[in-house]
Amino acid sequence: MSLLSLIFFTPANASVFSDGQAQLQFSDARGVDVAPGVLLSTKASMQITGLINQVQVTQVFVNRHPFAVNAQYLFPLPSESAVHAMTMKVGERTIVGKIAEKQQAERQYRAAQRAGKRAALVKQQRANMFSSRVANLGPGERVEITLSYQEMIRFRDAELSVRLPMTFTPRYHPRSYALEELGATENATNNGAQGWLAPKFVEQLAQQQDLIDSSREPLLQLDIEIDFGLQLEQIRTPHYQAQVSNPDFGRYRVQLRDDAMNRDFVLRAKVSPSQQAQAAFFRQTAQSGDYGLLMLLPPSDQFSAQQRLARELIFVIDSSGSMHGSSMDAAKQALFYALDNLDENDSFNIIDFDSSACLFRPQAVAANAFNRADAERFVYQLQADGGTEMAQALEMALDGKTHPNYVRQVVFLTDGSVGNEQALFDLVQGRLGDNRLFTVGIGSAPNGYFMRRAAHVGRGSYTFISDGSEVKTQMQSLFERLQNPALRDVRLSAARAKELSYWPQPLPDLYFGEPLMVAIKLAPQQQDIYIDANTQHGPLRLTMPMHEASQTYPHSEAIARLWARQQIASLLLYNEEQAVRPQVLDLALQHQLLSPFTAFIAVEEVATSTVAQHKEQVANNVASGQRVQRFAQTDGQSLWHLLLGVFLMFSTAMWLRLQRRQAHG
Repeated sequence: MSLLSLIFFTPANASVFSDGQAQLQFSDARGVDVAPGVLLSTKASMQITGLINQVQVTQVFVNRHPFAVNAQYLFPLPSESAVHAMTMKVGERTIVGKIAEKQQAERQYRAAQRAGKRAALVKQQRANMFSSRVANLGPGERVEITLSYQEMIRFRDAELSVRLPMTFTPRYHPRSYALEELGATENATNNGAQGWLAPKFVEQLAQQQDLIDSSREPLLQLDIEIDFGLQLEQIRTPHYQAQVSNPDFGRYRVQLRDDAMNRDFVLRAKVSPSQQAQAAFFRQTAQSGDYGLLMLLPPSDQFSAQQRLARELIFVIDSSGSMHGSSMDAAKQALFYALDNLDENDSFNIIDFDSSACLFRPQAVAANAFNRADAERFVYQLQADGGTEMAQALEMALDGKTHPNYVRQVVFLTDGSVGNEQALFDLVQGRLGDNRLFTVGIGSAPNGYFMRRAAHVGRGSYTFISDGSEVKTQMQSLFERLQNPALRDVRLSAARAKELSYWPQPLPDLYFGEPLMVAIKLAPQQQDIYIDANTQHGPLRLTMPMHEASQTYPHSEAIARLWARQQIASLLLYNEEQAVRPQVLDLALQHQLLSPFTAFIAVEEVATSTVAQHKEQVANNVASGQRVQRFAQTDGQSLWHLLLGVFLMFSTAMWLRLQRRQAHG
């Protein structure tokens, strides 16, 4: 009976916290989890100026318990964001956080926690995943943690877009065959090798939505100021109801108040065709040197004169359990649209994967009407379940060869819900050949870190489709680019520098409507940048004269931070993490950036009256379209565990019955 007690009678209010200790949870009389005692809301402000988005995100922690707690919250940010400042506000007091080497910051935090001081620690778990910890939050107290970051905006097809992640899709770990839920271990590494510990977290989150107090302020408050430098024709926020105003010519304001926070916030704005910029190059001098920010958008007349090459398209569709619901519906719609837009001179194949990968045909087939109709039937029958074994699908899709007579393009439709990103990046790099990988992120909260970096390594591009309403527009834009590669083998050089420092390197091919956007470290007094590339008509060289960025980007470190963030990303993407630790640490400390080896720490020197004895994991919302259930959709282990439990219960009941018969015998 001791084994059965261990399996079936574990207390409902004792789940695992980040350091292996018991996490505080609350249950009603029936043992059902209720809302946690630390309520979190989010305030964000954005200032979009030119090509840079300056963002402040404030997390408001309110302790509704009659005792002090230590709280932890896991939250997403854009994968390319340069997080450069942090403050902690307690009452009327504001403490400015300091960047420090991670182990040093953790020691300071633990010392403050033991001493009964209020403290905050912010760390990076992955490139797009961060954690906040707040120590000694007293009864009824409110603490505000404000992070400042900046990023380059996305500008494609005469449309600028920004995305603010709101929550997570659970991540699958092939190595351990486990599904990450929404509470992270403090020891989780950047490449996700560690598991996560929060066995009842999804159910807890689902119930939190029903227990919102209608009298308090909205969970999400967002204010956006836009000064892009060009007249905008249309501003949309597809999944949130926002107020848009135009106070001055060329300046716009967007305001949002909402409680959802269950899907990523996306803003899209169209630029007037008559004002589309073809090129821009800004120079800025910072304390650490001179930097440049480059954007090049090839003119459309370069495409109209090109002869289209024959293509082989390999479509890879993720049908794992995390894609269940609206994500799977959107992926199927996207693939149906892709099949309808194939030319009869093209050839294609489809790879479906979950716990294993399956080919539509052993080899690519001609895109005639018969094969396309057969492929649509294959896609229609797909069901979302099982694990996310992505490596096998990538191995099938990328053949590692060169194809002189045709273009080979791999279109990968997935929510990217994997935890072994770095291993997959290495696989793509090793098998790329002259293939090009185009990732299509599907769902309300896809893993943008994986999608964007995989596209960089695959020398393609990343497209985001949040639901079925965006399928046609986004897939049409993608196919226009796939049909018209403009510049290949793109390289940057300068007259006074042997080698420029920039990222991504190597640069991806440049497609119709797809701008080249990159931050560069310049040599002193450098004046011009040269862009060399190959086109269908032969080699091409463009000269980019630079403009001083002091008026467009008044902050002297704006471009320098973007360059440093890109350099850190490049070092970690193409090297083993510990091998480049000294370089990454030096860049992060010099430019005051959050990284895998640095953290922000803020400590209030005055101690509180009591030291908190309880810990609480603050909940994320379940991503829109995700199934919430007791048994995770992963590789089938949960089903086997259920069957094993039923078998043990049945066996025990039979054994007890036999014992009673013998006793009365």
